[in-house]
Amino acid sequence: MRALSYLITYRESGSSERRENLFAVLRWLAQWPEIDLVVIEQDSVPRLERDPSQPNCSMGLAYNPGPFNKAWGLNVAARMARGPLLALADADLIVPRALPGAVERCSPGHAVKPYRSIVDLTVVESKRVRAGEWGFAPRRAAGAPLNREAQGEHVVFAGGLFVIHRDDYLQLGGFDERFVGWGGEDDAMTVKLRRAGVALSEIGDEPALHLWHPRPRESTLGQPRYDANRALLADYATYSDAQFTRLCEVQRQTMGNRHKYRPAA
Repeated sequence: MRALSYLITYRESGSSERRENLFAVLRWLAQWPEIDLVVIEQDSVPRLERDPSQPNCSMGLAYNPGPFNKAWGLNVAARMARGPLLALADADLIVPRALPGAVERCSPGHAVKPYRSIVDLTVVESKRVRAGEWGFAPRRAAGAPLNREAQGEHVVFAGGLFVIHRDDYLQLGGFDERFVGWGGEDDAMTVKLRRAGVALSEIGDEPALHLWHPRPRESTLGQPRYDANRALLADYATYSDAQFTRLCEVQRQTMGNRHKYRPAA
C-alpha cells in the first residue's frame, strides 16, 4: 500500500484510553510500513511521544487550545500527505482485514469504505485488541445494533474511515472546518461526496472495531457547539449547485492552514 497516506487527528483527554487506542491503531498499521502515516495533534503544546513501532510516522502539533476541530486537523494532515490516496481515519478505529482491498479499489472519482458496519467494543474486548488481536471477532446477540443506533448515532459514509483519491479530496476543499467540536462534519463530507458525483463503495465482511473510551454526553450530543453544527448541516440541504460549487472553491483555498488558531505575532 505504498500509494496510501493514512491520516489521523488527535487530542489528549482526561483519561488514558484515547492515547492507548491511538497507539493500538499505530501498532495495527505497522504491518504495512510502506504507508505514509500522518498524525496531527491538536493542543497548545505537544503531549504525544513517537511510537517506536512506527518510525516512519509523521507526528506533528497543530496549535489549537480551543475546541477540537476534527475537520481542520484532517485537512492539515492532508496538506502534509505524500501519497496519491488518502485514508481519513478516526484515532480509535481498526478494520481487521479490508484496508488493502479498499486501497486497491479506490480510483479517481471513487471513494471506498473498508467496512459496512461498526461495533463498539467493551472495555474487556478493547484490551484484547490493544494487545494485538487485530482479527478479534466480537460476539453480539442476533439483532444487536452494529451502527450505534442505540446511542442515536448513525455512522455515515465519511465517518470512521474511508479511502479517497487525494485530488478528489482537495477538489472538494476537504472536510468543512466550520464544524467545531463533535457532530456534523462526517455528514457534511458525505453530502459533499455525493453532490460532487463521487462513487461510494463499502466493502468487507467484518465490522470495524471501535475501541472503547469514555464518551460523556457533554463531549458529544451535549457539547456547546452541537446545535450550531446541526444548523450548519441543515444548510447543506439548501445549497444550490452554484452555491455548492462556490463553497468547494472557497474551502479549497482555505483548508488545512496549520496556523489557523495561532495568535498573530
